[in-house]
Amino acid sequence: MKNIVNIGVLAHVDAGKTTLTEQILYRAGILKQVGSVDQGNTTTDSLDMERRRGITIKAAAVSFMIGALKVNLIDTPGHADFISEVEHSLSVLDGVILVISAVEGVQAQTRVLMQTLKNQGIPTLLFLNKIDRIGADYDRVCTMIRRQLDEHICEIAIPSNEGTTSASVRMADPIEANWIDTLALHDEDLLQDYVQDIPINSNRLKDILHQQTKLAHVFPLFVGSAAKGVGVEPVIQALADLFPVQSVEVLTPLPLSGLVFKVVRQENGELSAYARIFAGSLHTREEIVVHAQDGETSWLKVKQLHRLHLGRTVPAPVIEGGDIAIITSTVLKVGDVLGSPSEKIRVVRFHKPPLQVRVMTERDDVDMVLHQALSTLTIEDPFLQYHYDAGANEHMIHVFGRVQQEVLMETVQTLYGIEIQFSPPTVMCIEKVVAIGEATESINETQNPFHATVGLRVEPGAAGSGVEYRLEVELGSLPLSFHKAIKETVYENLQEGLYGWPVTDILITLTHTGYSSPVSTAGDFRSLTPLVFMKALDQARTEVYEPVNKLYFAMPESSLSKVMSRLSTLEGAFAEPQYRNGLVHLEGSIPVRTTDILQAEVHSLTSGEGILTVRPGGYAKVLTRFPVHTRRQVNALHRSEYMMHLNKIM
Repeated sequence: MKNIVNIGVLAHVDAGKTTLTEQILYRAGILKQVGSVDQGNTTTDSLDMERRRGITIKAAAVSFMIGALKVNLIDTPGHADFISEVEHSLSVLDGVILVISAVEGVQAQTRVLMQTLKNQGIPTLLFLNKIDRIGADYDRVCTMIRRQLDEHICEIAIPSNEGTTSASVRMADPIEANWIDTLALHDEDLLQDYVQDIPINSNRLKDILHQQTKLAHVFPLFVGSAAKGVGVEPVIQALADLFPVQSVEVLTPLPLSGLVFKVVRQENGELSAYARIFAGSLHTREEIVVHAQDGETSWLKVKQLHRLHLGRTVPAPVIEGGDIAIITSTVLKVGDVLGSPSEKIRVVRFHKPPLQVRVMTERDDVDMVLHQALSTLTIEDPFLQYHYDAGANEHMIHVFGRVQQEVLMETVQTLYGIEIQFSPPTVMCIEKVVAIGEATESINETQNPFHATVGLRVEPGAAGSGVEYRLEVELGSLPLSFHKAIKETVYENLQEGLYGWPVTDILITLTHTGYSSPVSTAGDFRSLTPLVFMKALDQARTEVYEPVNKLYFAMPESSLSKVMSRLSTLEGAFAEPQYRNGLVHLEGSIPVRTTDILQAEVHSLTSGEGILTVRPGGYAKVLTRFPVHTRRQVNALHRSEYMMHLNKIM
């Protein structure tokens, strides 16, 4: 094996992504027969619920060979609730096949996916699927693609008898298909020859197409029927030419650099981490450095390695550069960097899910099992964030949407035998510090009944920095157990700021410490820290930010005024409309709390001719009165109430 390419298959739900994957694996000799989403026997949709639902939930990896080229294919989710996992999977891909339905055309998620691919500069082939279905319209959908996705399209195949069971495909002639009009935009020599009427042959155009596709300057358009295998073979044969192939011999001698993009729980309970090795090599029994997304660095002894091999995973003593490693590990998490960080690694920061729901069960005897289940599933899925409130004995999770909740419900039932329900979702805001605040309480002060001294300073952190905790005192000034008690309590109190929302983008510094041996205990520091922290936070003040979605509208000009008016009513914001290819394109943002309303009204606002896509867009400061979230902890700013609470639990 000398060369490797890692590819993905993406699509809007039900465009035929998994069906195309099955056809590729069948024609590559991995499958004896093609699976069917309708019959629930596909290969990459390995979870039972994926087969029943007909949607892909977890990214699944499988490999096959095209001659001497190894292809690792990662089948990724297409549903909007799983867009974060899609984005992270993209970070390890050399190229993508984007599937579009010839019947429905460009759909909301198609637009989101294509924009993400373009933003990340990932080479992309378009496959226009379902050309044999009633209602298939090649010309209409090609126009939609150019208008709503990108103008730089080169048609590779041309259909005949579309919309019928006898639909077929022939390869396009580069001259007749006018590739030159598109390719000349990024090739001055070609443009010069074209202007001077110098003959240009098809082979030259094919070579230029290969180069520009690898640079994500143009997007080849294939067509066919994945269900019948029509037009699939040209896609397979084009992979080596149109995607950047990785040379094992070039990459392996370099220092190790890899990225964990998936963690899977095996049937025996073990966890397997899938990692793309961008450079270097990974060996069993070697010790490697691991850089986590939170900045922590640790060492890992590699005990077991597997690799993808012709539809299976097999043990391997070494994984070479460019390939995918499967590592048996209980500590690796999605987003971990193995070895040295590299410019080749596109690190994707996880969007925090904006909705919080409480997980409930009618059984009182399964709390610990439910806690273990949700904790384990969080390791597998970093986009499913779980928090257990010990004081209220409540299990809280953050999710992106309804489908994600349904999948979690079915997973917990199937794997752990626990039936769960969810509370109505709460849109979760965050708080950010405005200024600097400091507070200190010392031993023997009249108001301080604890054998502890704690001083804290809080100040604004950089946008997106999260939480940073520093020491301004000597580490040896306190026993380590007391330091741990202070830090853990600070992080617990960060979950509920002045308005009850989690506090982030904050720098916290421990400025003063003191204790009295042997009477001081860790409990003294746990009890005192909330009083000091909340006093400092109150002095610094906070502002509330709510989650927003980025939005993109493509619509007829006749719908523009109605859409902008409704967006304003729903507290959205938008940029200057852009007029391209006969449509109005509008970009902006809208609060998560009003997004569902807008999505439900798209059809009526645009007379059925508009397309709306939304994706996580971070947070925006609340400009009106700050919303208040119900607290689960006693607010230490109310000192007497807090002390009474402590007296009850001591």
